[in-house]
Amino acid sequence: MRNLLLASAAMSGFLAPKTMCKKSLMISAAFVAAFAAAPAVAKSALYPLPLVSGSTETIAFGISTNGNITGFWLSSTGVEGGFVGPDDGSSYTTFDDSADGAGTQPRGINNKGTIMGIANVSTGIATDYVPFERTPDGTITHVTKGGQVLNYLVQGINKSNIFDGGYETSTSEFIGYTGKNAKYKSKIKLKGITTTGVAPRGIDNAGDTVGWYLDTTGVMHGFYQPVRGKAVTIDDPGGVTNPEGINNKGEISGLYTDSSSNRHGFTYDIATATFTELTVPSSTFVEVWGLNDHGQVAIDGLDSTTGLYVGYIYCPSARNCPGGAAAVKRPVLHRSALPVPRQMP
Repeated sequence: MRNLLLASAAMSGFLAPKTMCKKSLMISAAFVAAFAAAPAVAKSALYPLPLVSGSTETIAFGISTNGNITGFWLSSTGVEGGFVGPDDGSSYTTFDDSADGAGTQPRGINNKGTIMGIANVSTGIATDYVPFERTPDGTITHVTKGGQVLNYLVQGINKSNIFDGGYETSTSEFIGYTGKNAKYKSKIKLKGITTTGVAPRGIDNAGDTVGWYLDTTGVMHGFYQPVRGKAVTIDDPGGVTNPEGINNKGEISGLYTDSSSNRHGFTYDIATATFTELTVPSSTFVEVWGLNDHGQVAIDGLDSTTGLYVGYIYCPSARNCPGGAAAVKRPVLHRSALPVPRQMP
């Protein structure tokens, strides 16, 4: 089994993200056949990720505009390892930061192939996670501040190799920051919003960031922080909201958790303040991670008929979906934010 980091360590006083164990994945022949038989469609296509050789589960977190993905694969013994390669699965490269403990989760990738991720995730404790940067030549370097290795999580990275992430202090406060070359650069403060904790997840080439924050009562909200202007709260009407990625086209990807603790994926159009819910067939538990400038999204879902988690790429159009497997038709729900994202005093 593996522990999947949802958003933060458990904290009292708010609906906090938590660590979960997921069952090992073994896609049934019938499940694969259903995808193979499905016709390609003009819009709203899902591409099931090919498994890393020898894995029981392959899930992408980051997806670049030039067609590479990164994420984790699960071994038969339930240990997470990292992988990177073309999104059609033709040439995956596996890697680990096992020197820091079991479990490696690559989280974000840019077009240069630089990857941000975390190691030692098998503990399930945020302060034990070790954030790292992996350069295209395979070199892994710990993320540090003032020479000290930070904890928790790094994720988004843009074309200038500027990344964002967050660490947890000894007093359980979440500090958001940007960095470069595996080093802390500056603290992220949300303009116009009073917070007690900030955890960035995605960053675009302009330096705009998205993620989540805790308000003065300890309640979690999503946010969008443009480089110029005030931060905006983004709350999906369906539940507790965690933006996970942002592209250079004004789109945000993420997930929300409803009152029954089910997760749902979405994309969000900044200009129109509209959520588009992304669904997976036979699944009431969907997680959405990074996205690229083609609008392709890294997504996974729990198949309710098998109890297995499956990784996909969501493609707004089947025309730009990876080759090697059939796209599938699926419903997409469009809805405006109610209330619309607001600027906080």
